[in-house]
Amino acid sequence: MELNHLITSKFREIKSVLSAYLTQILPAYGISPIMMYTLEYLRKHPDSIAVDIANEFGLTRGAVTQLLDKLEEQNLVVRKPHPNSRRSLSLQVTDQGNELVNAILDAYNKKIEKLFANYSADELASLKQLLEKLPL
Repeated sequence: MELNHLITSKFREIKSVLSAYLTQILPAYGISPIMMYTLEYLRKHPDSIAVDIANEFGLTRGAVTQLLDKLEEQNLVVRKPHPNSRRSLSLQVTDQGNELVNAILDAYNKKIEKLFANYSADELASLKQLLEKLPL
């Protein structure tokens, strides 16, 4: 049981470091973490509506409206009539939004890759194999 505790502690530490990396990178791109998370969510869930964002991130309707207004002002997201509901607006990431997310993820991945600079090819292969077994 002690080994499991050490492993879970290490995973929490990794999560903290990765979150800090993202927080360090985002100011150069002019967006906040919640804006980035929203863009990533919308890329994975096209045609989502505002309530989906509220439910996913535990935000109020007002907070979601302000968030979407900021994303729309920066031409990162567009609101369009929803194909199945006249009362809702579909949210879509723009080409500019996709380019921004790709640039951020590229910088983020490069920062993360520095964690593995001292690993051998065999160690990286073992780590990859173990991580692939995680039920994510």
